[in-house]
Amino acid sequence: MKSTTLFVCLLAACIIPSFAAAGGGPSLPPDIIRRIDTADGRRILSHLASDFFKGRDTPSTGLDSAARYIIEELRSAGLEPVNGSYIHNYVLERVDLDTPCTARMVVDGAVQDFAIKTDFVPFEQTGAAAVSSNKVVFAGFGITAQEYAYDDYAGLDAKGAIVVIVRGEPEHPTDTTWFNGKRWTRYSPSREKVRNAKAHGAAALLMIDAARLRKKLTVSGFPWPSLFPKMKAEALPLTLPEEPGKAIPVLHVGDNVINSLFGSVASLMDRVIGIDSTKTPASFRADGPTISIDVRLRRDTVRARNIVSYVRGSEMPDEYVIMGAHYDHIGVSNDSTKEDRIYNGADDNGSGTTGLLLAAKAIARSSVKPKRSMLFIHFSGEEKGLLGSKAYARTPLLPLDKCVAMINTDMIGRCVDNKLSIGGNTRCPDLARINEEENGRLDKPFNLAYDIESYFFRSDQASFAMKKIPVIFYFTGEHEDYHKLTDEVAKIDFDSMIGIVRLAASTAWRAADIPRTSYVPAGGED
Repeated sequence: MKSTTLFVCLLAACIIPSFAAAGGGPSLPPDIIRRIDTADGRRILSHLASDFFKGRDTPSTGLDSAARYIIEELRSAGLEPVNGSYIHNYVLERVDLDTPCTARMVVDGAVQDFAIKTDFVPFEQTGAAAVSSNKVVFAGFGITAQEYAYDDYAGLDAKGAIVVIVRGEPEHPTDTTWFNGKRWTRYSPSREKVRNAKAHGAAALLMIDAARLRKKLTVSGFPWPSLFPKMKAEALPLTLPEEPGKAIPVLHVGDNVINSLFGSVASLMDRVIGIDSTKTPASFRADGPTISIDVRLRRDTVRARNIVSYVRGSEMPDEYVIMGAHYDHIGVSNDSTKEDRIYNGADDNGSGTTGLLLAAKAIARSSVKPKRSMLFIHFSGEEKGLLGSKAYARTPLLPLDKCVAMINTDMIGRCVDNKLSIGGNTRCPDLARINEEENGRLDKPFNLAYDIESYFFRSDQASFAMKKIPVIFYFTGEHEDYHKLTDEVAKIDFDSMIGIVRLAASTAWRAADIPRTSYVPAGGED
């Protein structure tokens, strides 16, 4: 989380100019609160998290069936379609490694070809591109983290470069608060490192393991079926189509590559250990080598869809608030020895899906309408990397500059000790304040916790935050049943879930009524 000093500075300097400070506004009308009830929530979630929908994987016939069920619930409650349809169609690609994929280094005219699978393997985040550059740079952990006053790219010219980075995060030997100690932050996933490399103009990204205590670097990358025959084709990665000019090769590389580029793995690991101990980046440019990389992919088109519905505003119908939740989960286990193989995903995210349905239906049936319109989106593809929300943000059905806020519910069914975690509070202080006010009006207010920054880019509000739209999201925490077959309806705390839905709907209603709220960009979002 950002320090208080940094937050104040950002608030003063970086508030998006088109936004004004939030004011007061009415809370959710009583008839809407009454309609968000436990009995209807139990009915909906018991069906969504049943075996009938086969774990709601993206894509699957089970997810298609869930979509039809949700649409019928919306239609029967009087929710309007958007532009004549309850469906936002988008296209995904299932990618497979094509041949040949090559990596080559040239130093003083001497050519060294590296072997795929032995020396390098493309990650699933790789783009298809052929690049060649004599600019090779080591960029530490590939992290730009403003809130930690840490930037591996500071002073480093990475534009057009082959960038080499280490997986994971710095691990200081004594200061366990720095980079959250053993609890990795949002900067550790490969996807975030790829995004940051692209933002700094990298032509390609080579990642290595942080072999601080080992002499040999492993090479695994992604288990492409052409390289690892036991890998099933249906497990190939799904991705949104590449945007023109943004594809870069992303490779996992081993000892031969690093020894050739930097003299030895040990010398590079000395730099990594130095970063750990000093909290200081140790980036540099390597002299001499030219690296050429050619990654090729085969692509099959996959159709997917989000579900959209609408309540028209009474005074400013062209502006709107989004309430969202993902309705997909992770499907069916491949382990044929298990008696129960269906991941029903009652909490993840049957709870948020149910909550969104309850809120949408209650608002649609009320005689009192919000001043701004309200757009309800059930996203698919969240479990595959926020694909549905990213696709919507890329191809919205309504202009995004008319969206004043996005409220997201993800895993809200397992409240413990009355604790409710809130995300987005530092980026969207006005929404956080409204949420606190509305929480105080509940019969049983929640103990609000602002402790989920590391989850911020793992749920769908992130796709809208990256567009500078104010967001807030609700989450009751991971648990022992997360992404397991045991995430079942019997473990849902319905009373707390209904309270969270009422709170989220109240916050959305207020956002639809007041002047536009502010968005404060965090590190790496500008």
